[in-house]
Amino acid sequence: MKNELKLFAALNMLTPQFRKKILINLKRGKKLHFDVLFVGDDWYKSERWEEMEKKFKEVGVRIIYFPYTKGTSSTLINQTLLRLRGESSMIDKNFCMSSYLAFRYIEKGGADFFEGLHHKNFVPPKDKISVSSAKDIDNALTENFLKVRGKKLGLMLSGGMDSAILASYMSGADAYTFRFLEGNFQADELKRAEYYAKTYGLNLHYVDITWQAIEPVIDKVMKNKCAPVHSIEPQIFLAANQAKNDGVEIMVTGDSSDAIFGGMDKLLSQDWNFKDFVKRYIFLNPVEVLENPADIIYLFERYRRGNKIDFLQFLNDVYLVQDCGSYMNAFATAQIDYIDPYANLKLGAPLDLNRIRGGESKYLIRELFKMKYPNFPVPEKIPMPRPVDFYFENWQGPTRREFKKNLDMKRFSGNQKWQLYCLERFLNLYEN
Repeated sequence: MKNELKLFAALNMLTPQFRKKILINLKRGKKLHFDVLFVGDDWYKSERWEEMEKKFKEVGVRIIYFPYTKGTSSTLINQTLLRLRGESSMIDKNFCMSSYLAFRYIEKGGADFFEGLHHKNFVPPKDKISVSSAKDIDNALTENFLKVRGKKLGLMLSGGMDSAILASYMSGADAYTFRFLEGNFQADELKRAEYYAKTYGLNLHYVDITWQAIEPVIDKVMKNKCAPVHSIEPQIFLAANQAKNDGVEIMVTGDSSDAIFGGMDKLLSQDWNFKDFVKRYIFLNPVEVLENPADIIYLFERYRRGNKIDFLQFLNDVYLVQDCGSYMNAFATAQIDYIDPYANLKLGAPLDLNRIRGGESKYLIRELFKMKYPNFPVPEKIPMPRPVDFYFENWQGPTRREFKKNLDMKRFSGNQKWQLYCLERFLNLYEN
């Protein structure tokens, strides 16, 4: 080779600023001392890389595409290497702020807000039981509960199908249901939880949620995570702490069922093109609220397939980490063990998207619910009440220099306001 060979694996993970700098240098005719570039073949023939190929070809750089390895997480590899090497993480506050706002967690395992803070992400179980029917799920859940026989269990019980099914394996256990004392929330949620508990003989406890109860524990869950948190985490901490005081040894949740069995019907409603999915999925676009936003599109680019996106793999890799991580952190902060029996399961066949799009979200879970509660109507999926809408109704917005000035807070939902509030509170906690 004419020049020193440098291997640039997965150029898409570099920042847009660095990509721009490469192209500027190429145009100026500067020598960067490489003539081969290695990229994953999921980029082959994509619009962006056809343009990049032309520009690199002009200066004698050849593109070689490596086979894309489906199911291998570069994030988990990076996290493992950091632990094995005992290395400190990269401090990148701008990236961490942007990632939290966009995805509600810090996606890169090696990036942190400040020196000495190492955020914690959820690592999904590797060994999972394959299930293809409601009966398979029933057998697998029975097997999971046999492993914790003899332990005092507590169940996070809502009015939905997932925790209702888990209640059927937990006769005599304690159950904990959120009761929101502020704002207008649906009473039928509590009535369903009461019915489930009565049907299978669980001892039902209410966890009363108010801002006065939530506010004092926010810093506690953030300090344990070394990052700002999801709005559900302080609530879960309160429930976990209450259960711990009741002598519960292991808390049980059914949170991952949505991600595994097709509960996110709106995200599964169509075969998304790339741009529309990005717009739909991002929780709060950092470009809209931060003075110096970092690139967050790189994460979606990993799943780009031409003008489309592998949204099923994206949800499996990204959403599950964010969602389950909230529960993991809350229970860890309360110092109580927990299990999510659904997290140990996987579908033996691809999701039947036609059934989901026809109104049967979580069709296997629906069938199992009917087996467990034959005389009770299947509850339709209802999002957990968002007291943040009430808490932040009149909040004026963040004031730190990292945020854009004069934000129109009426544009944002209560949960988006929570993210802005929580991020600012976290920064204030560690930086004057």
